[in-house]
Amino acid sequence: MSNLNKQPIVEPVEVNSKSKKKIAGIDVPIFFGIVVILLIGIYMETLPHNMASGIIVAMVLGMLLMWIGDQIPVFNTFGGGPILCILIPALFIYLGILPESVGTLTDGFYNELGFSDFAVTGIIVGSILSMDRKMLLKIGLRFFIPLLGAVASAILVGGLVGQVIGFGFSETIFYVVGPIMGGGMAAGAVPMSEIFAKSSGESAGDILAKIAPAVMVGNMICIFAAGALNGLGKRSKKQNFSGNGELLRVEKNGKKVELKGQDNSAFPFSINSLMVGMIVATTIFVVGKIVAELIPTFHSYVWIIIAAAALKIFGVLPAHIEKGAEDWYDFITKAWVPVILVSISAGMVDFSSVIEIVTNPSYISLTVITVIVATLAAGFFGLLVGFYFVESAISAGIGMADMGGSGDVAVLSASERMNLMPFLQISSRIGGALMLVILSLIAPFLI
Repeated sequence: MSNLNKQPIVEPVEVNSKSKKKIAGIDVPIFFGIVVILLIGIYMETLPHNMASGIIVAMVLGMLLMWIGDQIPVFNTFGGGPILCILIPALFIYLGILPESVGTLTDGFYNELGFSDFAVTGIIVGSILSMDRKMLLKIGLRFFIPLLGAVASAILVGGLVGQVIGFGFSETIFYVVGPIMGGGMAAGAVPMSEIFAKSSGESAGDILAKIAPAVMVGNMICIFAAGALNGLGKRSKKQNFSGNGELLRVEKNGKKVELKGQDNSAFPFSINSLMVGMIVATTIFVVGKIVAELIPTFHSYVWIIIAAAALKIFGVLPAHIEKGAEDWYDFITKAWVPVILVSISAGMVDFSSVIEIVTNPSYISLTVITVIVATLAAGFFGLLVGFYFVESAISAGIGMADMGGSGDVAVLSASERMNLMPFLQISSRIGGALMLVILSLIAPFLI
């Protein structure tokens, strides 16, 4: 999401014959040797159920699946790596290719040992604190009008259509619309499943199995929609339809908003910055837990979001501390998101439930409707506040509905509007956080 110019997990393969393919910075032959050793330990059932075993199993399998997914043409533009991470472990356990002990191991590491809270909190806090405050203040409340319009329209229309076709109003909101508009998997669907579990009494894993397909299918639809809007924008001659990458039509003073990211060049990435980020994120986690104990109406994640947003909006923290939170966020998203997805898949997702859901025509139809309604609503509401239709639809609509970081990149690549990345960050991060708050408010009444 942020700092896209930083080194990715999987290093690109150069055409030069002297270059070596690497996975997570490790030469492929060596990495596959690590995989073989790990599989021997898994099939011999010799791995103890502790932090060391859990993180190495989830990390190696995650990095491998991310690499494979990113090597497959076309599929890699649809979030190939993350999709394999969330599907393959559950599928292999379902088919008996991997033993059940892998699921038990990763589930214990992720939930019982608290890795979930540690990593997800870092993602939420870092994503909010790394936003460009000047840019947020510059666009003001204007951008939130199409964003909230997209959310409200998707909830209302999706819920009503779900009720009409027999899927159910509340089921559509919580298991289709909410996950799609929640900002992705790690920072959206995962905390969302825990929020729903608190209100419904179901396990977070069962709920996640129901909502994960919506996130993945919705992401694919978003990429198609972005490509379609790009094509329509090139063909349309209507003055307010496409800005060819410019969001604002014209300011009152005749100037357009400049899309400049936050300048963090004075604070280079360092081990110390990671330490700062980890301390800040986990301290805000403690704040969320304290407030949730005092005011149990909301899940602690909601209070974590509110605390981080308040710190950002009011400029409480110095720049180097915010940069530390950003670096910690970058580290987690590059190194641990595959760990999170594999742990969720192997330990919490029942693949038989996934099959039942994705073969339901009503479910797929509602997924498509949600993305289309959010996209159109964001475009029309954007027109009302001086945005171009196409750019507003992509930034506030599709940016909310795609799968976060990899989804943002895929959507902007398909639409040929990579300069809109700051606004998709707002949609995925702030918009996704707002969606968690909204669902937390209505969950006790509808679940």
